[in-house]
Amino acid sequence: MARRNPSKPKHRSRVTVREVADDVGVSIATVSYVLNDRGSVSDEVRRKVRRAAAKLGYRQNRAARAMKIGRTDIIGLIIPNIENPFFATLVQSVLQEAQRRDHQVFVVDTEGSHESEIKAMRGLVAQGVDGIIVFPIDDSDLDPIRALDVPVVVLDRENPNLDLIQAEYRNGGRMIAEHLLELGHRRFGLLEGPQVVTSGRERSRGFIDTLNEECVVAWRLEERFAIELSADARAILQRPDVTAIVCGNDQIAMAAVAYLQRCGSRVPEDVSVVGFDDIPFASLTSPTLTTVRMPTAAMGVEAVNLLLKRLRPDVPTEARNRIVLGVELMKRGSTGSAPTG
Repeated sequence: MARRNPSKPKHRSRVTVREVADDVGVSIATVSYVLNDRGSVSDEVRRKVRRAAAKLGYRQNRAARAMKIGRTDIIGLIIPNIENPFFATLVQSVLQEAQRRDHQVFVVDTEGSHESEIKAMRGLVAQGVDGIIVFPIDDSDLDPIRALDVPVVVLDRENPNLDLIQAEYRNGGRMIAEHLLELGHRRFGLLEGPQVVTSGRERSRGFIDTLNEECVVAWRLEERFAIELSADARAILQRPDVTAIVCGNDQIAMAAVAYLQRCGSRVPEDVSVVGFDDIPFASLTSPTLTTVRMPTAAMGVEAVNLLLKRLRPDVPTEARNRIVLGVELMKRGSTGSAPTG
């Protein structure tokens, strides 16, 4: 007797918007507004709809939705160097906030190349992203960004026309100066970040402008935002004419501490060192690094929210937005009282 093949299991059909609406007890239009982030719906109803959609396993057909509403719910993020822990934290923040808002993110690392940056912008637009968040390599030329035909939010770099998210860089420099002055330091060296970048200039300016007439900046040297020190930096660190070294970011500061220690200098007994950013490793070094904490995660969240606000058709077009976030001085083991004698 022939055996019958067992019947194939029946797959449940795709959950519909109507099923989500019935579960919550609202109209199909309300569910559509929530899922498409449109219309005027209360926060309570939005939460109920999203919970029901998750419970029922509702999945949007993104291709069909994009054809219907003219949006892909995908945004682009362009950064200059993913190897820098600062940018890794920023990327994570953008991804998490975008996911929370039901958007996907294409991330492009330009590796510090202006040519790659321009290609990334054009490529993301060609891929159909709804908008772009960009952390430009420097302030040198933002014209290609302004020419894009999608909404753009710029991080860090100064510009007069585009939505911008920045931090209180100058205030961070002031905090460093005040901290070192309280510890009795009067002779300083600066391992600055690139001065073609607004944030690099503002950090240094805030520090120098806070010093009093008793203070001396014995030397200033511009360094890349990287963990490798230049030959000039290694040479100048061997000079015994300063009691505190202020660095453009944490990577430079950690490299300086390591080199000073190899040369036999004690940190902070012989010389204090300060960074900027408060990357995750700053509290794990020996000694732990005194630094200015950047609102890195908050910058990512604000950038996503500002970009999505620009994409909402029910929000009137308004003038350029500039959001400036606060910073915090983290006092740790790499700074101490100025040596006497």
